[in-house]
Amino acid sequence: MNLPLGIMTLKPDPSHAYFNEIGRHSTSYKIDLYLFSPQDICPHEETVAGYAFNKDSGNWEQETFDIPTFIYDRTYYDKSLQSRQAKAVVQWLKNQADIRFLGYGLPHKWHLYEKLKDSPLSSYIPETFLLNDHYHLFNLLIKHKDIIIKPVDGAHGFAVYHLLLSNNELTVRTTKNQQIAEQSFSSKDTFLKWAERMLEQFTFIAQQRVINRTQLDTPFDYRILLNKDKNGDWREFQRAVREGPIGGILTNISRGGSYFSQEEWENRYPEANWDFINAELNEILNELPQLLEDQFSPLFELGVDVLLARDGSLWILDINSKPGHKIVETLSIEMLDSLHQSPLDYCEYLHSLSLSSLRRGDF
Repeated sequence: MNLPLGIMTLKPDPSHAYFNEIGRHSTSYKIDLYLFSPQDICPHEETVAGYAFNKDSGNWEQETFDIPTFIYDRTYYDKSLQSRQAKAVVQWLKNQADIRFLGYGLPHKWHLYEKLKDSPLSSYIPETFLLNDHYHLFNLLIKHKDIIIKPVDGAHGFAVYHLLLSNNELTVRTTKNQQIAEQSFSSKDTFLKWAERMLEQFTFIAQQRVINRTQLDTPFDYRILLNKDKNGDWREFQRAVREGPIGGILTNISRGGSYFSQEEWENRYPEANWDFINAELNEILNELPQLLEDQFSPLFELGVDVLLARDGSLWILDINSKPGHKIVETLSIEMLDSLHQSPLDYCEYLHSLSLSSLRRGDF
C-alpha cells in the first residue's frame, strides 16, 4: 500500500513548478501525492477536497480524499480571517495521533529570540526588543540611533523598516516594489503619529542595525538551505551569498537581491579571512538545527540567514522553517533532482519510525 503524502498550502496551485517536480519524482516512489488547503478539510468526515497527482498523466486532478497520513506543510499565514481559520485547522491536524508532519514549524521571531538568547549560540543572536508602543520605539531610536524593525511573523522582507536618527532628524526607509521609499520627520510628534499607526497594524521587534555593507554600499548576507536526508540526518544543502541593491536595506531576492556562489563572492573579496569565517559559520550550522528541535519541534528543512558584519562577526539574522528554494534553482541546477526527492525520501524515513517514537510540534 502506498504512503499518502499531502502538500499543504493556503492556496493550492497545481501549476506550481516545485510541487509539479515533486509529483514527477513521486512516480518512482510508493507514495501517493496530494495537494490541498487546510480550509478545504472536513474535520467530521476527515476528508479534504484538493488535487491528487496522476502518475500516468503527470497532472494534478481534482479529487476528494482522506486526510493524508503525512503532511508537508508549506502554508504561509497572514492577518486575514481566512488565514486565522486555516491556522486553527492546522493545529487540529498536528494534534491528530495518526498524522505526521514532515516538519512542525517554528514560532514567530520573538519566541525564537527568547530561546536563542540563552542558548549556546547566544553570542550570534543580535539583541532584540519586542516593541510595546510608539514611545518605546522612539526611546530605542534615541539610544541606538540606527535600528531595524520588522514584524514578529513577517517573511520575504515584508514591512522591514530602517530607522535612523542623525542631526536631530528622523528618517524612515523601507523597500517597496524593489525601490527605496524614504520619509523624514522633523519633529518628535509627527514621528510618533507615524509609529503609532504602524504598531497598530503589526507586532514589531527592533534590533540595532548591524553594518553589513560592501564598499559599493550594497547589503549582503548568507542564505543557507538545510534539510534532512533519507536517513533523517541534517545536511547543508546549499549555501550562497545574497546581495541587495546599492543603498538598499534588504538582500531578499523578492526585494531586488541577487545570489552569488560562495566561491564567486570570496574571489570578489579575497582580502577577507574566509577560512576563519567559514569555520565559524560551519560551527553555527552544525549546532543550530538540533538546538531548534530540542527547544521547539521536529523539523524537516530550514532557511538560515546569517549576516557578516564589517568587523568579521557573524549574526543569525533570521530562521525560516518553510524556506524558498530559489537558491538551488539559481546556483545548482544539478541538485534540483535531489531537492525534489527530499520530501519523498523523508516521508519514507518517517514511515520507518514507530508512532510512539515521534515527537510532535506545538506551533
